Amino acid sequence: MDKWGRLGRAVVALAMVAVLAGACVQRPKEAPATRTIQPMEAINPMVVDPDGIERLGDDGVHTVLALSSGGADGAFGAGVLVGWSERGERPEFDVVTGVSTGALMSVLAFLGPKYDPLLERFYTTVTNRDIFRRRGLDGLFADSLYDYTPLKKQIEEVVTDELLAQVAAEHDRGRRLYVATTNLDAGELVVWDMGRIAKGGRTNKLLHFQKVLRASAAVPGFFPPVYIKPQRGIQLRQSHVDGGVKAPVLVSDAMLAAKDQPKQMFLVVNGNTTRLNASQPVSGELADIARKSIAELMRELMDDTVYRAYVTSANSGAKFHMTAIPDTIPMATQGLDFDPVRMRRLFEAGRKIGAQGPAGWLSAPPRLGRYERVASL
Repeated sequence: MDKWGRLGRAVVALAMVAVLAGACVQRPKEAPATRTIQPMEAINPMVVDPDGIERLGDDGVHTVLALSSGGADGAFGAGVLVGWSERGERPEFDVVTGVSTGALMSVLAFLGPKYDPLLERFYTTVTNRDIFRRRGLDGLFADSLYDYTPLKKQIEEVVTDELLAQVAAEHDRGRRLYVATTNLDAGELVVWDMGRIAKGGRTNKLLHFQKVLRASAAVPGFFPPVYIKPQRGIQLRQSHVDGGVKAPVLVSDAMLAAKDQPKQMFLVVNGNTTRLNASQPVSGELADIARKSIAELMRELMDDTVYRAYVTSANSGAKFHMTAIPDTIPMATQGLDFDPVRMRRLFEAGRKIGAQGPAGWLSAPPRLGRYERVASL
């Protein structure tokens, strides 16, 4: 739930409030010493899994699924997974990663096709009122424009003790589920091992699991930060928001363990990768100029992150597969507009691609120059 629809207006409005009113929202207590502490369930994304657990029942191929950010456009990725299941060739992935909306679907993708009906229902029937409520003028003096209590309730309905037990069981088999948030206090990407959270270590592991998912989808400015204790026994909290602020796609060394076996990277981009974004002109208003500029910054960040994923995959020896929303579907003007009509169209487009299998996916990001391609390929 990232993409930034009216972000330009939000930035301008919040800046005016800060200057004119000096408004300040109180947050839970923090201290300089705790701002940069790594949470107890976080991993170093540059280091291969320190537990060193081999996959039980391994099929001989190390498979990684990375689900990107994209807000309501996550309907595309949900469709890809459902179509892939219907084809009968969807792997039981060794590693699943997710950022923002990709984090929400990653849990269900990790647990397999039995959760496909829930994926389809969520990404084709929800509306804005199922995700957030507008705060109106009060939002200008709060920590966000929207109240995401409806999304919080959606997460709580899906993420139950039973689901946590299933994630923990798969973790014990050697499979890994990683979700990214941004520690806004430190300006750092945090990669959470959700299986470790599911196995326990916190006073309330269910609540903590839910909070991390909510934080990964907390678009700053639109949704309030989620305040998380980095370690058990520490009462001070860090401010965590959407992982897409730092990395719209989560791929790193830790996901591509150094095993003596073939590797496959499957990357699903919940967005368009078209070179141009000329669906509408920019008006002369400051807010509209800011909105479009920020949207282009986010598109560039997505391109850069996807490219790094491609290079990382190639250098690890993994075969790279990538799919994204077809250019025949216009780009969303507002990523936080949960329109069931558009979402159903995206879902069916993804379903069609998934049903054809990844053989037809891209083997490299689009529009690479001659010297941008990895030489070994």
